[in-house]
Amino acid sequence: MTPFAAGTSLEGHAVPVSGGISLDMTRMDAILELRPDDLQMDVEPGVVGTAIDEAAAPHGLFFPPLPSSGAISTIGGMIATAASGMKTVKYGEVADWILELEVVLADGTVLTVGSRAVKTSSGYNLKDLVVGSEGTLAVVTRATLRLTGLPAQVRGGRAVFATLEDATAAVADAVRSGLDVATIELIDEWCAAMANAYSGTDLPDRPTVFLEFHADHGVDEEVAFCREVFEAHGVERFEIGDRDAMADLWRARRDLTYAILAHDPQLTPIHPGDVTVPIGSLGTIIDYAGSLADETGLLVPCFGHAGDGNLHYTVLVDRDDPEAVERGERVYRQIVERAIELGGTATGEHGIGLGKREYLVAEHGTAAVELMRTIKQAFDPRGTLNPGKILPEVETEHGAAPPSAA
Repeated sequence: MTPFAAGTSLEGHAVPVSGGISLDMTRMDAILELRPDDLQMDVEPGVVGTAIDEAAAPHGLFFPPLPSSGAISTIGGMIATAASGMKTVKYGEVADWILELEVVLADGTVLTVGSRAVKTSSGYNLKDLVVGSEGTLAVVTRATLRLTGLPAQVRGGRAVFATLEDATAAVADAVRSGLDVATIELIDEWCAAMANAYSGTDLPDRPTVFLEFHADHGVDEEVAFCREVFEAHGVERFEIGDRDAMADLWRARRDLTYAILAHDPQLTPIHPGDVTVPIGSLGTIIDYAGSLADETGLLVPCFGHAGDGNLHYTVLVDRDDPEAVERGERVYRQIVERAIELGGTATGEHGIGLGKREYLVAEHGTAAVELMRTIKQAFDPRGTLNPGKILPEVETEHGAAPPSAA
């Protein structure tokens, strides 16, 4: 049985590789209860992310960790993949905002895990085992979310740098300096050029950092501090506006996914790259991606949530050229492997699914992966929940075991 909701995941999480039942969760889309005094909301898993904010806004509240796909993805999918978004640098991941879950186990047992209290030291943390388990341990049927107050002051804009090295150094310096910023997004010069062509924007074809500041007071002081840090790294252009001006200032970043796809009809992405490294290594991993692009002659535009070291990259290839596809696959793998070597992770927010299983041992070690198998066995002894996801295939004397056994 494979849980399915909006289908926006990028690593094949909801693909029923062993057949069986595809469990549609999209009609479980009710907001069950909003408790403004507790800063909490109970929702069913099929609720789309933006619906949460729409219900909370009249009470001066919002759910800050929504991913960029919040308008089309469901909270159940966000919980399943341990999703995060542009505001992670200030607010953290979706997992940090989940208090309690109602879940159904493979044998039909209904459990409540976690607590509506904002903290608990009671027993094993079963809630956090379910979050990020991609439907392999249990099916979420209700979630209690933590909310927070809407910021009184919002500013946002962009900063243009001469080189990618300057931009990544400025971002790392800002984070280390304690800059209170909600969002720091980075695009390289290739992304800037593609976005300009697609959106009709007039940015220089230079590495660009997009910023958003949230505060109840003193936001202009934080903006001034950011400007000071960025000027120390040679920023060429620094533009900040209020909430009304942000849509125009952020247009190039907002349209980037479509811009990359529209860049050249003959080139398509290999896979959606998603790695995260310690913030001090962000420049290193971006430089590495650039060096691989130069070596192979492939286009590898880089962008991402730079404030938390999350790099997204797209390897563009001609699908009709087998040799180019092979080179693209190799570049994709090498960037993931380098991120792990730097103390990072194979996936910052997309999850493992089908696409990243082969990197689990390299990142966590054999003993840890075997412990994960033991946990899977305890929750789902017959292997019926979303088989073939997360855990790598088990090698037998006859080769790899079928997905249901993994």
